[in-house]
Amino acid sequence: MSKPKYKNKPDNKAKTVVSPTVAPLANTPKAKAGIIPIIILAAVSIGLYINTLRNNYALDDSMVLIRNSFTQEGVKGIGDIFKYDTFTGFWVFNDSTRTVEEIVKEKKLLTGGRYRPLSLVTFALEIELFGRDFYDENGILVGQGCPAINHAMNAIYYALTVVLLYLILVRLFSRKDDSWWFSIPFIAALLFTFHPIHTEVVANIKGRDEIITLLGSLAALWCSIKYIDSKKWYYLILSGLALLCGLFSKENAIVFLALIPLTLYYFTNAKWKEIGKVMIPLAIASVAFLAVRGMVLGWEHSEQTKELMNDPFINMNFSERYGTIFVTLLMYIKLLFIPHPLTYDYYPWQIPKTELTDGLALLSLAIYLALGIYAIYGMIKKKDIASYSILFFLIPLAPVCNIFFAVGTLMNERFVFISSIGFCLLVAWFFAEVLPKLLKNITIAKYITGIVISIVLFLFALKTITRNADWDNDTVLFTHDVEISSESAKGNCAAGGRTLERAQSSEVKDNNKELHDALCEKAIKYLKKSNEIYASDGKKDSKKHSTTAVYSDAMNLLGNAYFEIGDIANALDSYLKIIKAFPTHDIANSNIRIVLMQTPGMLYNHRTTSTVPELLNVLGEMVTVMPDCGEAYYALGVIYGRELKNIEASVQCFEKAETCKFEKTATYYKDLGVAYGYSGKYEKSISALEKAIELDPQDGQTYTNIGFSYMNLGNTTKGQEYIAKGDSIKQQNAENDKE
Repeated sequence: MSKPKYKNKPDNKAKTVVSPTVAPLANTPKAKAGIIPIIILAAVSIGLYINTLRNNYALDDSMVLIRNSFTQEGVKGIGDIFKYDTFTGFWVFNDSTRTVEEIVKEKKLLTGGRYRPLSLVTFALEIELFGRDFYDENGILVGQGCPAINHAMNAIYYALTVVLLYLILVRLFSRKDDSWWFSIPFIAALLFTFHPIHTEVVANIKGRDEIITLLGSLAALWCSIKYIDSKKWYYLILSGLALLCGLFSKENAIVFLALIPLTLYYFTNAKWKEIGKVMIPLAIASVAFLAVRGMVLGWEHSEQTKELMNDPFINMNFSERYGTIFVTLLMYIKLLFIPHPLTYDYYPWQIPKTELTDGLALLSLAIYLALGIYAIYGMIKKKDIASYSILFFLIPLAPVCNIFFAVGTLMNERFVFISSIGFCLLVAWFFAEVLPKLLKNITIAKYITGIVISIVLFLFALKTITRNADWDNDTVLFTHDVEISSESAKGNCAAGGRTLERAQSSEVKDNNKELHDALCEKAIKYLKKSNEIYASDGKKDSKKHSTTAVYSDAMNLLGNAYFEIGDIANALDSYLKIIKAFPTHDIANSNIRIVLMQTPGMLYNHRTTSTVPELLNVLGEMVTVMPDCGEAYYALGVIYGRELKNIEASVQCFEKAETCKFEKTATYYKDLGVAYGYSGKYEKSISALEKAIELDPQDGQTYTNIGFSYMNLGNTTKGQEYIAKGDSIKQQNAENDKE
């Protein structure tokens, strides 16, 4: 009997797809990871960030590394790193006058404190092994540093994280053909590796806490899966230790208490009793960490500083708070799909205050509700990959989204470092499983996937590499990102501060007055805008501004910038605005007194751009707000006497200054003596001038002035003695200057 003939023969070149697994695994046979994809992922992870090795330190790097006393001690500082809040070493570095305990008692600025010692330990070890003298951009020695090593280690830790993620995904997702490149594990890991939203974590050295957190958490997940597969008890111990490492790097590793059992529920046939057994070491590790954290930071809940830069929701009602939050959450989704532009700064009001009834807020709310409902339904009914991916996105996002806990800022790109795994999984699932089913042709699906993913990865790589360069140092980062975060008060303040520092550097200030003044004017522009944004109501296109809100950091820098170009009146006005809002502000009070004591000399040498009416106006307001400010009365006395020739008013101001407590210099007493001399009060003139001589015995003019006062009193002999003494000192000083 002949074989039956078929009209339609199977086409081996265009196979209908069943290959990638759609349903979650249930203790499926182990898939082999393969050495080639591992090598590719590791090499690409490091290669994408190789250009960070030429970067220096930026943003919070100095707080945890070069300006952190504990880290700078190397191995010797590890004990203190574990003993205190993460930022204590930074506070100690900047305050050598008090004990650590005194500083810790005062510095309760951040809600709940920060206890993330493990990443600081790695920095301390690198300082111990590779540290060398490190100079900042102004050539000032600030401590031991090794930025190239620090950046290299970040790239290595990142590569380890990517490889471990891939190994876990290979275990979770089966593959029915040999196209490892066309599999959920490889596509997801590759997207995660290339995604530019991770540049804030990897290119910023301080971001190592995020990397080690994820690395430790994934290791805990890996060990938990290995226990389910092998039932070997030591994997339970290792899982607890791994999670503990993640927690000691950053607290948000705690989300894996939900992600690990969720993964076991989705991808294994483990009974709840077995999953419960897996959770025991993870729970012990979490309790141990929380206990240590509590002993270090204290058990009481410290309130967040009531200030806009630490609490962007401080003046919002319910609708504004949650409208702004959901607009922020929509931005996270947008950046995962289109990671451009990127910025380190999302402080108020880069993301404007938004009502919950706003279209974008409602759209975001609808999207997240849909995602949440589908994820829960899929978890209960289907256990499908899509719902798992969504849960892997939502669960790590929950602690940092500001809905359940205030995190002190509206958003940060690093906040979705863990959540991005869920996004990458979802995209990989679409290309590896959904697309082949839609096209009903695996070959075409592979071609389309290859083309699309290649284009995406090329664009991601380009963005990642160029973004890395922005993290070179504070000046580059702040001045670049302020163009993106143009409506951020903090961003404009940071850019203004760095621009001013450059103007104040000896290289510029001493050698290029034109550049110095141009940089100061640029800094003033940034800082004025920073204060304007801070005083605004935060709503898009709103023209409302508070008359009392003062951003003290920006206003103080603005005063410094004005003083740099000799504008005394605007400098004092800036500091005075801070005092009106914060009467005990130490820095503003100090700066006012420093500027006021330099005002007479600047007037005498014509080094101020302020007019006399401008100075009288601000000084008049100052003595009203600060009636005990002797320096203000001193400056007024000089202006009335020297500039306006109003000797009576000048003497009155000086006599008022005499009743105030402040550091009276030789120059002050000299000016006081001259004022008394011009008013005919020669005995008082002599008394004041003699005090000036006690403080500065080498000022010949003071002796001359005393001589004239004695002459006017009729004591010619003594007058001539002082005048002769003054002439002798002047001659000696002139000869010394020639030498």
